[in-house]
Amino acid sequence: MLAIVTSAFVRLAATTAASQGLPGLRIVEVAHPVGGIPIEEVRAKARAAADLTLAGGRALGACEARSSTGCSALRICGPATEVTAAFYRRGWTDGLPIVPPTVEAVREMLAGTDLAPDHALGAMAPGNAPVTVEKIAVNAVMAGCRPIYLPVIIAAIEGLLEPDFDLTGVQCSTGAHSPLLLVNGPVRAQINLNCASGALGPGWQANATIGRAVRLIQNNVGGAKIGVTDMTTLGMAENYTYCMGENEERNPWTPFHLEQGFARHESTVSVLGAFSPEHISDHVGIRPQEILAVAADTIARLARFHLRAMDHIIPRETFLVLGPEHARSIADAGWSKSDVQHFVAAQASIPYTRLKSLGRRVDEKKLVPGADGPRVPMFANPGCLKVIVAGGPGKHSVYINSGHTRRIITRKIAFPRAWERLLERYGE
Repeated sequence: MLAIVTSAFVRLAATTAASQGLPGLRIVEVAHPVGGIPIEEVRAKARAAADLTLAGGRALGACEARSSTGCSALRICGPATEVTAAFYRRGWTDGLPIVPPTVEAVREMLAGTDLAPDHALGAMAPGNAPVTVEKIAVNAVMAGCRPIYLPVIIAAIEGLLEPDFDLTGVQCSTGAHSPLLLVNGPVRAQINLNCASGALGPGWQANATIGRAVRLIQNNVGGAKIGVTDMTTLGMAENYTYCMGENEERNPWTPFHLEQGFARHESTVSVLGAFSPEHISDHVGIRPQEILAVAADTIARLARFHLRAMDHIIPRETFLVLGPEHARSIADAGWSKSDVQHFVAAQASIPYTRLKSLGRRVDEKKLVPGADGPRVPMFANPGCLKVIVAGGPGKHSVYINSGHTRRIITRKIAFPRAWERLLERYGE
């Protein structure tokens, strides 16, 4: 058995092989890159790879396979700045200062769950290390969380570990995406999670630190290291934290978690491997057709992820986050969420001639007619577009595209028996 990888991804291949019990895996290393180069160069690299394959490749070295998959216990004497510096040198931070995860602080954080500290939720890619409740608590402390945030983080990690989330793809891809957390239900108010103005911005401890804790867990437990196993080309600001609540109070339709089969009184967190929000700014439209035409135009851009074969440009579930004012205008006209999905899916398309001129291949049987000729639909089906409501006053909405995640995963949040006492002590 051997793997064929480009030179830029040898260390990722080594880490993945070791985590899957194949530390001695042999590889065929091809000079990077292989995409976006003349066909003659591709053929030359393919011939070289074939020769190396016949020769049996080479064994991965121990230094290549070395990876960090968790915070080790250590003793540091000194101020918090020295603790942060020590953690930073070991690659255990996101670059920002951390709260020292002392034994006492971790024990206090664990009050947020009735699960045992050694309880493992599963193994996290790419390092395949077990994600225990104690490791989650350690990183939650480092992120600046309160114990009442821990149930949300645990449920989010459970979602990330489901196969359909494709954490390996989200963790290791060259694309700039990160887990987006959407929180629904009574817990939003209980922990003061922002759902209104600036829901995706700074200023709220719950939003900022819950999202940050998930990122630290990805790094410190999963072993996602920038340029080693996390191969994102540029990254994005949302890699630090990406967490919001749905504005259920100003949602004219059914909250998202009810559509996923949960009750209104239950609290949930939904996770999606997502790109940055793309803003839909329309201060003119009143009718649904006017507002949503702008949304469809924003979505139907050539900036989408490009492959040579582009039968469906957006085949996975994604979010259309409508601001409350846009949502109210649409709902007041009698439109349902299903109406929104079908209208945007029908409007969001790209001229076939534009993609063809770029050398992209499209199955002509899947083209749809347009006034300017055949067009390529953006969505595989209207159900790919999930509609939620968040934010505050203003004529703004956003579209959030997915990366690797096959579907949005929603998990029920489990609270400890002493939840009410914890809210009294740690609530705002």
